[in-house]
Amino acid sequence: MTLMVVLLGMARVENTLAQREVGVKSGDWADYIVTYEGNTTDEIGGFFVNVTAMTVTVIDVVGTNVTLEGYTYYENGSDTTERGWIDVETGETGGNFTGPGVLIAANLNQGDRVYTTSQDPFGEGTINETVTRNYLGSPALVNRFVRNITVPPNPFFNMTFNMDWYWFRATGIPAEMTYYYMQELPGTMTWFDIRIVVITVVPEFPPALVMPIFMVATLVAALVYRRAKSRADDRRSQRL
Repeated sequence: MTLMVVLLGMARVENTLAQREVGVKSGDWADYIVTYEGNTTDEIGGFFVNVTAMTVTVIDVVGTNVTLEGYTYYENGSDTTERGWIDVETGETGGNFTGPGVLIAANLNQGDRVYTTSQDPFGEGTINETVTRNYLGSPALVNRFVRNITVPPNPFFNMTFNMDWYWFRATGIPAEMTYYYMQELPGTMTWFDIRIVVITVVPEFPPALVMPIFMVATLVAALVYRRAKSRADDRRSQRL
């Protein structure tokens, strides 16, 4: 996986592991809409086939640990509720839903580490860029993280995985997440394209977070990352 890393000089490097700030508080919440295209029904993308939306509520904040409750909504009108937690400093998670990336620290900048410890699929990655994009009808400052991996085409296997995340800088909550995955084996191709975008935040601008689907989303990314890395390592070994 190729990670684009941008550093802002020595002063910025010193801040990459600085004390992290939580940007949400108890009672904050957000709504997200989910779109899915693809043909996969396996554990990687199949979960998203029937998901249409989700709502996430911040339950409690203690230090850098944030407890979240999320609702996943399905095409048949049903929904599920789960609860979990994440440490925005280390990226560690727990509870019934989990996964790094569902929330990061507030006020990070280009070149800052996403988390202070290595967490798949973010590894020891840094914020690629801090940019302005339109969300909720207004321009917002967001932090972006991109990760791509491709297994070189060969007669037996071909795979591409792209992951593109945006978090509101002021709060660290996700504004948008996209995933693209394609795997080709002799005679068959599996693929999906998933997009998760914020549509409501209360209070009015940035603060709320995560949900079971986000945990699933990050687990999906971690699973694909590990699978892709293994394939790439195998290909390198074959060439040696």
